[in-house]
Amino acid sequence: MKPALKLTIPSDRMERLHYVKRIFPDARGDDLKGEWAGGRSNALAKLNNVDAVAYGRNRNFLNGSVTHLSPYLRYGCLTLNETFAAIKGKFGLTAENLLMQLAWRDYWRQVWFTRGNAIYSEMEPPKVALGYARLTDAVRQGETGLPCMDAFIGDLLGTGYVHNHARMWLASYIVHHLKIDWREAADWFEAHLLDGDIASNHLSWQWVASTFSSKPYYFNKENLARYTGENYCADCTAVCPFDASYETLQARLFTQPASADAKRYPLKPLPMNAASMHKAVAVYVHDEMLSPNNSVLNQPFPKIFVFDPQLHGDWPLNRLQFVMDCLSEMMHVEVWVGDTYDVLLQRNVGELITQATPNARVKQALTPFLTKWQPVDKLVDAEMSDKRLQRFSRYWDKAAPLLLGT
Repeated sequence: MKPALKLTIPSDRMERLHYVKRIFPDARGDDLKGEWAGGRSNALAKLNNVDAVAYGRNRNFLNGSVTHLSPYLRYGCLTLNETFAAIKGKFGLTAENLLMQLAWRDYWRQVWFTRGNAIYSEMEPPKVALGYARLTDAVRQGETGLPCMDAFIGDLLGTGYVHNHARMWLASYIVHHLKIDWREAADWFEAHLLDGDIASNHLSWQWVASTFSSKPYYFNKENLARYTGENYCADCTAVCPFDASYETLQARLFTQPASADAKRYPLKPLPMNAASMHKAVAVYVHDEMLSPNNSVLNQPFPKIFVFDPQLHGDWPLNRLQFVMDCLSEMMHVEVWVGDTYDVLLQRNVGELITQATPNARVKQALTPFLTKWQPVDKLVDAEMSDKRLQRFSRYWDKAAPLLLGT
């Protein structure tokens, strides 16, 4: 492994984009588009431009009024609580549809905090028979022969952003039509996303697969055509696998009995390092707290962020550039590239303060250090039992009166 290197982030954005390419020459994909520039200032601009009423009317359409807030929430440029409060304060209950979608993000995250690494495995036995074929090159490269699916994959590989409805269609096609292992597909998809959030991504794939839902999600051509304006269907010459009634699709897709068992996928642990014998205290800045307003940064200790190959080694170029945009606003944070353990030892660190995370790999990386985990405010100030977190509807039954005042 290369020795750790302390970075100096260019203030000019174009120079910064090229700088990231030099630091990470093997990172795949295209440059981060200007409309997706990272950082809290850009996050606030997008938040101020949200039209929650239009969102409620047409968010399911591919050309609908979506918010594009997901990367800024993922990396902590905005907190979920401040986003929820800002939208509710501006639009009131006319924003209920959008407020519920923000609650979904809180729900996924609470499940991850509660269940930990279990979200990487099947949370429940599937309700229909699943296939466990390997992910094909045709899917990886967007060459399935279906214009709709290939366009969605093209968005993923090109920009790292895919409309939420398209994510569901693509996942359903991969899991139920191609019978590909949902876990391999979820890993692949998350690895290319700009807004790659493990809880939202993996639990959504399980929701589609029926390993964290009461039934599988599938769709037909009529549904696809309606919400895409027939953009892909009009000139399509492929034999459409979705051109049937839901009853016909159900009989075609689910011919075998469902498994009685949930499949387990053990995580490969990071290498174990010896406990640090140093005494210095530092604030460890991880990739969920990238805002100069983060309260943990108020601590009077050095602040350190590390681009660690074991944590960020498979990230696409645009995600690395997004994070660097965020860090460029955080003037007092040291930014390093290298092994987290080596960097912290080099800085004589023995004790860390950081924001709590359910990410097991981050927690493993910090195991050699005495770490104080600062809690993150929940969207809902109420305890949620394991049973209530088994379904969003049960969560929402308790959360909605508290959040909406209804």
